[in-house]
Amino acid sequence: MTTPSFEGQRPDVVVVGGGPAGSTVAALLAEKGYDVVVFEKELHPRFHIGESLLPMNMPLFDRLGVRPEVESIGIVKLGAEFVSPWHEHTSRFMFGEAMDKCFPYAVHVRRSEFDELLFRHAKRRGARTFEKHRVTRVDMDAGKGADDRPSVKVKDGAGTETEWFPRFVIDASGRDTLLSSQFDVKQRNRRHASAALFGHFTNAFRFPGKFEGSISLFWFDHGWFWYIPLRDGTVSVGAVAHPGYFKNRKGTLTEFFMETIALSPKLADRLKDATPQATTPTTRSSAAATAS
Repeated sequence: MTTPSFEGQRPDVVVVGGGPAGSTVAALLAEKGYDVVVFEKELHPRFHIGESLLPMNMPLFDRLGVRPEVESIGIVKLGAEFVSPWHEHTSRFMFGEAMDKCFPYAVHVRRSEFDELLFRHAKRRGARTFEKHRVTRVDMDAGKGADDRPSVKVKDGAGTETEWFPRFVIDASGRDTLLSSQFDVKQRNRRHASAALFGHFTNAFRFPGKFEGSISLFWFDHGWFWYIPLRDGTVSVGAVAHPGYFKNRKGTLTEFFMETIALSPKLADRLKDATPQATTPTTRSSAAATAS
């Protein structure tokens, strides 16, 4: 991997975060000729959850010119299956049967592969991309010279700090919410708080034929589960519930995850022959917040 250039520390745009949003906006701006710098705090490929894409993502991949690459790492998703614990039948929603039938499918992807694909694409489009570089502070009132540009301070993996003076700053830091946290403008919506516990399984049940890639959604007394087949034969499974439910945990995280799965017998049946992958199940909290 070539080392990005530090020359020109007064770019048009600094993008904070090299995930899908940051890489997308960087690629689109760079191809229009803007000098764009992207700072990603981790090193690609890195683990991330959120593997299930939607049909309206596909036109965006066309716009970026990466649809064939995305489809090559994904599995086709024609719709969703909804599984109730109180009814024998399941309900299916097929994208191709919607009112607008122009977008009949999406894909599931491993986020480590997907995110890296988009990050490398932004570089090919001309963005200057930096990994293991964390933005530590943005000073909108720094005022460097007549053009009054903000200051962006960045620290690399070795602890070396640099300072950049872009015309614009785009916060694509995701859950880090860099700017809204720094400026203290987040408002927590406690009526929409949730947390997730998730892991990956091998040898889990998969539907044959065209339904193999469909996402399945199971609900249970405390929330709902996702069941996402991936291209390599792995299935991503996650439980989403109010954070209060997870405070009842006793024992290890793995034990609690399997106990939670057991609360949904139909899901447990699909996993009866499955083996959890070696990585420990992970929790993630996400109380909804809005910036004002």
